[in-house]
Amino acid sequence: MAQENGYHLKKSDDDHQDEYLFDINSLESIFKEYSLKDFKLNENIYDEKYLIRPLAMSDYDHGYIELLRQLTECGTITYNDFKQRFNELKQCLDTYYILVIQDLNIDKQIVGTATLVCEKKFIRQLGIRGRIEDVVIHDRCRGQQLGKLLIDLLTQFARKECDCYKISLECKDHLVSFYQKFGYNYEDKQNFLCQRFKNLSSNQQEKNE
Repeated sequence: MAQENGYHLKKSDDDHQDEYLFDINSLESIFKEYSLKDFKLNENIYDEKYLIRPLAMSDYDHGYIELLRQLTECGTITYNDFKQRFNELKQCLDTYYILVIQDLNIDKQIVGTATLVCEKKFIRQLGIRGRIEDVVIHDRCRGQQLGKLLIDLLTQFARKECDCYKISLECKDHLVSFYQKFGYNYEDKQNFLCQRFKNLSSNQQEKNE
């Protein structure tokens, strides 16, 4: 395990590189340049308590899905389901970047995560547009600035490593001021609309056919 500016970054020679969703070495430049002047954050993250790294296949057994359930509905996901989706995401090169924070003191539990999705475009001279999604910190770890860390890291990663021309996120009203600290702002004449579809199980689909 190597330390960059106080943050603990697991190196590829410490674990199986092919288990990670994306190349962990791509984070090195961000960690070398990165520093938050936040004493409260430093107290919690610098003392070898947490490990920051890409999502790994083994995180199914470290509570990753249970953590996501604190954010939204996940349904029933078996290990084989997780493995299949993990490999599908990994095969989409330079697209999905999921960071996790692992508690090294409590059963190596995953206590934080955030996702950067990069969309490749024809517009903007073959530009890349980034979206930050699925940000969640375990309820017992909130108030330690871990969400701040993940958002800032992924924002810097999107700008410096992925060369995104724009990055956006969706959030609830009470979180707007939080994300504005990282340079996210409303854009004039821009609206967000969505349409939700009810997911049907395979049995329900067969009945409807």
